[in-house]
Amino acid sequence: MKRLFTIIMLAVAVLSATAQPMRVEGLSNSQRLLGYTLTDDIDVSGALFGAAGTYTIGAAIEPAMLAPYAGCRVVGIRIAAAMSLGRTRTFVYNFTGTSFDPVIEQKQRLYEGWNNVFFNGDGYEIQGDETLFFGFDYVETDDMVAAEEGGLACVGNDTDGAFYIYGNFGQGEGLYSITGAGKLCVQLIVDISSLPLNDMAITYLDAGFKHKRPGENVEVLATFTNTGRDSVYTYQIGYRLDEQQTVLINCKDTIAEGRQDSWLGTVMLPDDIATGMHTLRFFVNSVNGETLDSEANGKHLDAQFAIYRDSVDRQMVYLEVYNDQASPYSAMLNDAVRRMRQQFQQVCVVNVHRPGTKLAVSDADYLSDLYAYTYPSFTVNRAYFPGEAYVAYDMNDYLPYFGTEMSAGILTDILMQDFYSPAFATIDLHAEYDPGSRQLTVEATGELLPEATAIYGDLALTLLITEDSVVSQQSVYNFMTQRTSTNRNYVHQDVLRGYVTAPTGHLLTPDDGQYTARFTTTLDNSWVPEHLHLVGFLTKNADTVTADDLLNMDIINATSIPLNENLIVSISSVKQSMESSTTCYSLDGRPVKTIHPRGIFIMNGKKIVR
Repeated sequence: MKRLFTIIMLAVAVLSATAQPMRVEGLSNSQRLLGYTLTDDIDVSGALFGAAGTYTIGAAIEPAMLAPYAGCRVVGIRIAAAMSLGRTRTFVYNFTGTSFDPVIEQKQRLYEGWNNVFFNGDGYEIQGDETLFFGFDYVETDDMVAAEEGGLACVGNDTDGAFYIYGNFGQGEGLYSITGAGKLCVQLIVDISSLPLNDMAITYLDAGFKHKRPGENVEVLATFTNTGRDSVYTYQIGYRLDEQQTVLINCKDTIAEGRQDSWLGTVMLPDDIATGMHTLRFFVNSVNGETLDSEANGKHLDAQFAIYRDSVDRQMVYLEVYNDQASPYSAMLNDAVRRMRQQFQQVCVVNVHRPGTKLAVSDADYLSDLYAYTYPSFTVNRAYFPGEAYVAYDMNDYLPYFGTEMSAGILTDILMQDFYSPAFATIDLHAEYDPGSRQLTVEATGELLPEATAIYGDLALTLLITEDSVVSQQSVYNFMTQRTSTNRNYVHQDVLRGYVTAPTGHLLTPDDGQYTARFTTTLDNSWVPEHLHLVGFLTKNADTVTADDLLNMDIINATSIPLNENLIVSISSVKQSMESSTTCYSLDGRPVKTIHPRGIFIMNGKKIVR
């Protein structure tokens, strides 16, 4: 049987980077290919879905890769077929959010092998800030299915963005990733005659983690692309820290049109650099001896980072999971989270359910819009890991194959990494609950280091409530029967129920580095107090959060306490690190060196509930 495809049942909202344009035989001197596959190679010929029907398939290119070619025109599409596919629709779509707008549609007969399809008219002018989904309608017939011989051609290994199908496959209309046969053999034909003869653009910049110390040697990786019409033989990189003098680096490499070159080096930070946010800017200063005005034309990339001198221990790691009751992958991730908590207790978990589902909280919809590019996914301290395409992590490609134990190990490693990242403020929570009125009163206190305001400006405190043992439906996968079903009595944990503060937080007004804030709320009658947790965390203050602000909205510190109608709960969370040396005692009087296990302890005369 020819290779079948697997449809990953997860809608894609933002797409990965692509390969760069190049010139091939059959194109004019001013035309280049743009796509994931740039040669005539075909590794898989005759692939099929295994079910008769019409499939809208293609690849997608994101704005970061299109930006250097703004003003150029898409004049055609190149498609490889394993057999003659007859007359079919070829297309280019402009993809923004969840909207697909066709900019070019043209019917063309596709023959076995590579087909050059040149569009009628002037084609489509690249704006540079769009995502283009391009491909064709593939018709799989009953005869193909019976003969186990499809008409698709692919090359290489699976790559994000290189093979998508458009439609509704269980999670709404959109793009769904196809895996199993590599990259689909589709390429855009782009006219680059509007580009200058000599030009380069920086297309990637990585300066490592956000928090750095004075005097540190920062390792920088920068990627540069030849966006001119001629080959590059010499070029000059420029970088500048804040408003200091520009440093120039001479490079001698031959780079063909559309190809890339990388620079890996170190930038030493001054010992007297100020605490707070700083900017490292990289750009191309000259190409083949011709000076470029890269900064004025916006052809530069900035890496922002924070300098700190003092820090406090991180109390807990904040794990925010974007869940979906209709996805069996969510159940798999839930299992991994439960297993992870047996290995690592210094974590507060919040399950934010997909908008429109039964367990969703409307006040949290903005989180799904900003972070959940796929379901399920998760953030750790809402912090960005260098080199990743998104702030959120996606484990859907691993969950069905790695199993609960290994997936939990991956989670634990990610959490431990963030647990030891520096924090600059603390949170103490004291909660009192009145069972008669169901009124919850919360007092939050803490300390802010000078770094907190220098790096983040005004700070906000967010308080929310989660509930365990919530019975509701969930799609699950049975590995024995290899079937997906709906468990209507599934027990959900750590379900976000509501906010005590505004969802984006309450603005703190510190006094001499200390803050106190008091809140009251009435618990919903359907919530079970014994199953509730109060979660608190600190972030940069913002009335609204946009995609442009995400890298600045990482969580500074977090903590969580359980609520119980029979207890007045009090907990000091200043020193809840795994390295805490404060002596506490179990209820039978035995000293306990650390308090990260769950239970009830006595410390400084206070009852501490974990």
